[in-house]
Amino acid sequence: MRTLNVMICLIFLLFAGWQYNDPDPYIWIPIYGFVALAYGLAAFGMEMPYKILVSGLILMTIYMLTYIPDLYRWIQMGEPSIVDTMQAERPWIELTREGFGLMLCVAFTGWRVRLARRHN
Repeated sequence: MRTLNVMICLIFLLFAGWQYNDPDPYIWIPIYGFVALAYGLAAFGMEMPYKILVSGLILMTIYMLTYIPDLYRWIQMGEPSIVDTMQAERPWIELTREGFGLMLCVAFTGWRVRLARRHN
């Protein structure tokens, strides 16, 4: 389990690092960093306080829900590629990517909450 926690931590650290050139890194670096920290602590036998994990999960879930209309529009458009280039030439590309990023954060934080609950 330690290896998996380290791998997830590193992946989310990469996600956070890629946000450096984003128009709003002050939002995305902390979000991805939160998930990385939760898994980094778990990799070393520590657990982020349960209330902080749950609070983070709730906030990310609420924020993710604001992206549902954008994801729905993308689906209605026939799911055009969002990975052809790294440049977000159209607003829906960036919004769709951010929505999927939040889904990943919610899923992995939810999993961390579930594992932390077992240990409490």
